[in-house]
This record gives sequence, structure tokens and C-alpha cells, in this order.
Amino acid sequence: MTITLYDFPGKRPEHDAWNPNVLKTRYSLAYKNLPYETVLLEYPDIETTMKRLGAAPTCTKLSDGSPIYTLPVIHDSATNTVISDSFAIAQYLDEKYPHPPLFPNGTHAFHVAFNNLFMSQVMGAMAPFYLPSIASNVLNPRSEEFFRRTRVEFGIDLEGMSFKTAAEEEKAWKIFEESLGSLHTIMGRNDIYVMGGGDSPCFADFIIASWLRSFRIVVGEHTSQWRDIKGWHNGRWNRFFEALEKYESRLVQGSQQRWALL
Repeated sequence: MTITLYDFPGKRPEHDAWNPNVLKTRYSLAYKNLPYETVLLEYPDIETTMKRLGAAPTCTKLSDGSPIYTLPVIHDSATNTVISDSFAIAQYLDEKYPHPPLFPNGTHAFHVAFNNLFMSQVMGAMAPFYLPSIASNVLNPRSEEFFRRTRVEFGIDLEGMSFKTAAEEEKAWKIFEESLGSLHTIMGRNDIYVMGGGDSPCFADFIIASWLRSFRIVVGEHTSQWRDIKGWHNGRWNRFFEALEKYESRLVQGSQQRWALL
């Protein structure tokens, strides 16, 4: 069995596994202890490669209704199956490789609702600090040009996200803290993971971990912003990542990375 995961490269080795959506799949594979190899694709090469692979588009957001091809995508040679989208990939992995489960029995609706909540509240508050840094800090020139141009097509103004004053930035940072705080308040005081306990994460935990880990890589591990996040909410997110360390070590190590041959 060989699972091939398609992912984005970064400028430097410390940018390995930076994309949050692909990280959800990396965490899922690491949690299930499934070996895989990674194929790296620059943004402009994704659509052609995915069409050739037979991968499905993930959405149709462009004004002319054109389909959008993005990552993650996996190819499982054991079943000759190609799956697009991190949520669909997680469902597939649970079906074909059920132990340990990413979606504990009866939690599918919960996970859909949790993902929607996280994207609307937390990701929205994170975006002004995060999205411009992807273009400037992480992407190679071909992908940076593509990323900047297509964000405009999606109605995202990267340049307009820059803060005009320190007070404006401070206010936005507080909103981000409060958005993560909304998760903190609904989790049990002593719970490490979303569904409680400290031994068994679920896909909802990997959603949180993927976005925060991506923030750490994109904005910088040694920045005051990352230090703030680790200390927020009585250090909950620092404890959260400490509990996930055994999976973090498998996110890149043990996966062979190669560039796509176009």
C-alpha cells in the first residue's frame, strides 16, 4: 500500500507542511500511523495535475462557475482511489483504515458543525495576521503571484488587510484572542481535546491544530504573536500542542517528499 499526498512547497525547510488544509490530512495519517509519500506542487500546477490524476474539484467559487482544484488530494494505491478535500479524505481513511477513528461513532454532524464554526469565527479573526504572511513569507515566486491574483478573484484583498494604526492592529488581535476563547469556554476546564480526555484526539482537534500550527510556521515561531497564543486562556493551547507532540513528529518525518513531474 502506498498513499500519495499532494501538498504545497515553501521557500525554506522550516516551511515544510505549512498549509492548514493539507495539515489536517497529515495529522490524520500520522494519527492512524499510515505511511505515505508527499508530492509537492506549486499553485499554478495544481489544476493540470489534478485533472490528469482524476481528482474532483473542491468547489465552484469563481464568477463564471469554473471549478476550483486545490489541495489536499490523496491517491491510495491499495484501492486505486483519488480523494479531494481534507474532510472527505478523513472520512475515507476512517472507512478503509478504521482504527483509531477520526470521527468517533455518532459524531459526523458534530464535526461538520465544528468545522463551520471554526472557519467562520476563528479563521475569520485570524485572517488579517495570517493570509498576507503566506504570500510574503512562505510561497515561492510562481505560487506567490498566483496566490495574490486569485485571492482578488475570491474577493480577498490582501493589501487591504494591512493595519493603518497600532491601535487598529491591537483591536484585531484582541478579536482573534476572543475567537479562540469561544472554543476555550465550551471545552471542559481540564480537557485537553475537544471531546474531552487526554488520550484520544478526533478530527476536530486536528482542525484546530492544523490552523494554529500553520500560523506558527507562516507568521513565525519566535514572534510575540505566537508567544501570546501559547499563553492565552491559561495556557490551554500550549498544553494542547504538548499533547499532540507524538503526532507532530510524524507530520514530515517518515514521509518521502518529491516534486511532481509535470
